[in-house]
Amino acid sequence: MRYKYNVSCSETLASVWTPTAIECYELGCCCSKCNLYKLFFSNGENKCYMKETVIELVRKIGAPVKDKEGEN
Repeated sequence: MRYKYNVSCSETLASVWTPTAIECYELGCCCSKCNLYKLFFSNGENKCYMKETVIELVRKIGAPVKDKEGEN
């Protein structure tokens, strides 16, 4: 994918906190603790961009906020 400007994929895709992004944030973006990383990215053939996405989400919309229990 080519961009008019030099931006990464995470900058263009990061707009909402997904459950996977929240899990990554809660793990401190530490890939060695992530089950998805162990399953899909530990062999080194592909790169996980979740850390970059989490950083961009924090920059754009702030840290994820947990709902208070009992509220919808």
